[in-house]
Amino acid sequence: MHEYTDDDIDSRAEDRLADIAVDTGLAKRMARDARKVSAGAMTQAAFHKRYREAVAAEFDLTVPPYEAIDVGSQALGGVSRSRRSVLAALGTAGAAAAADASFTDAMTRFGVGDGPTADDGRDDNRRVGMVIDTEACIKCLQCVKACKQENALQKGDFWMEVLRYQRADREYTADDEAEEVEALPRPCMHCEDPPCVTVCPNNSRFVADDGRVMCDYDSCLGCRYCEVACPYHVNSLVTTDQPAGVEFVGTPEDEAGRWTAGPPPQGACSKCNFCAHRMNAPDDDGTQTTTACEAACPVDAIHFGDRTDPDSDPESYLQARTDEGASTFELRSDAATPAVTYIGESPEDVETVRVPGPTTHEDIGLEEPEDP
Repeated sequence: MHEYTDDDIDSRAEDRLADIAVDTGLAKRMARDARKVSAGAMTQAAFHKRYREAVAAEFDLTVPPYEAIDVGSQALGGVSRSRRSVLAALGTAGAAAAADASFTDAMTRFGVGDGPTADDGRDDNRRVGMVIDTEACIKCLQCVKACKQENALQKGDFWMEVLRYQRADREYTADDEAEEVEALPRPCMHCEDPPCVTVCPNNSRFVADDGRVMCDYDSCLGCRYCEVACPYHVNSLVTTDQPAGVEFVGTPEDEAGRWTAGPPPQGACSKCNFCAHRMNAPDDDGTQTTTACEAACPVDAIHFGDRTDPDSDPESYLQARTDEGASTFELRSDAATPAVTYIGESPEDVETVRVPGPTTHEDIGLEEPEDP
């Protein structure tokens, strides 16, 4: 059981929901309780009972009682009858286009609608994730650039970030502060117990059969509740069209036909999916391909694969480095169970100052990311 924390929820909600017509108070309450579910301090049944009527009223959805849905497999949901939150997310410029938008069925925690339940095929013996060596990272941002190009992400939208910082408990001697810094590459953590899945009112978030936390873009309402609930701040709302001159090459639909890969449409929430389009179209021998960020890393600092397989790339690398005496940590393990393990010294519980270098986004032809 995690130690439950929610100290960032109020400020996150006020910042992210200020300009859209959704219930900020409901978002805060649901986010807090979603983290309680992740921490084992609240059951899914209690969460559903507490918010069933509020979700139905706020988003104009039909939400059956908890006993009528299959939460384990995430009951198949119905069609949202409300465009209010979508129009709010897109803003007035996108209102005309969104007025005729429709949403497909969504895999759902709340069991929206009267559709049948379906087994999602979860294999509890497989869970993909990453081991990231912060001591090997050279802060070159090639992983950031590769992710941006691979997924054809919109301006200001980044699924991988390399947070560069200096620690208050360490003396740095370089004249240029950008030359002597620590690094934290940060994709989505793909939690085993994701608060974003629990909090999503239209049940657009779901856990895929290999443990990835995914978003069905077709059913995402753009309410940003996932942004409030996520303890890692890896979610963001897409507010612009696909950038000119960047083309997504891949398979955007998963085996169930859900749109889960590539650049999200305007008005949907966005985050790292461990290059899901590569999963949708695996190698000829059926094996899992790696992520763009791992493939681009020039110093082999990112290792992706099945975290439950001791012979996989990430687990083999982790074992070798720990045998050498390297330290490891996980981010916000008080709030969730991440599928990403870091090698190096944890920046948590230490005062840090963000720095821009040694390589900046501008240096490699990228715009600055939106404020995380």
